[in-house]
Amino acid sequence: MRFSVIIPSCNNGEWIGKTLDSIYSQTFKDYEVIVVDDMSTDNSVEIIKSKLRDIDTLLINQSKRLNGGTRNVGITSAKGEYLIFIDSDDWFIDNTVFEDIDKKLNGEDVMFLGYITHQKTSDILVNPIITDLEQSKMSFTCAIWTKVVKNDLMKKVLFPEGTLFEDRIQHYQLLDQVKTFTNLGRAALVWNRENTNCISISKEHIWYTYRFNYCGELYRYIKTLPEGKFRDYVKEELNGYMESINKAVDEL
Repeated sequence: MRFSVIIPSCNNGEWIGKTLDSIYSQTFKDYEVIVVDDMSTDNSVEIIKSKLRDIDTLLINQSKRLNGGTRNVGITSAKGEYLIFIDSDDWFIDNTVFEDIDKKLNGEDVMFLGYITHQKTSDILVNPIITDLEQSKMSFTCAIWTKVVKNDLMKKVLFPEGTLFEDRIQHYQLLDQVKTFTNLGRAALVWNRENTNCISISKEHIWYTYRFNYCGELYRYIKTLPEGKFRDYVKEELNGYMESINKAVDEL
């Protein structure tokens, strides 16, 4: 099997149908879909069950795993040569995305994808062409859905568990392991910023707990890095998150 498409899902019944439709409309068909539901309380599971094919899988967490743990469940179950990621409120931009990815992949560890940020007032294209991995760690979106990753590599670099703030450390650690890469060269999916149920949009105060935990992860990661431009960059990132936490404390 060429691709495993992994979708973490929680209470996105308004959008998950569109996500799955954008997958099943693909012209390239050598893939499986793995949806991992993180204890939804809306109609998400019913919608997912109504759309999945026989070869696809719905896994339901028996305890809350949050974003990192939920993605890990899908990763460890995946059978495809490469893993494609999409969130349950986003969608692929057209029906040839998988076909174009397949044509351009030639055994590389990672392919970088462009995307469109979809907002109520405008759509913004984000499509940097990565030529240097070190630079990409400091300038490119950290989200896992900006990458197609070899299955065996991804299984070595799982996400932090029990957090909603899972992408960035994993992004750094994954790219530390990458030896070969390529670019799709165009937008592959739509990052939906209209979803008011999204934690980063509607519940900003919840992020502070995870930002605090993330500061500890960053501190430990920095201690493993050699002196240089990237280490300085991550130190600045840590300082930035600490400032945002201090500001929240001052506002109490």
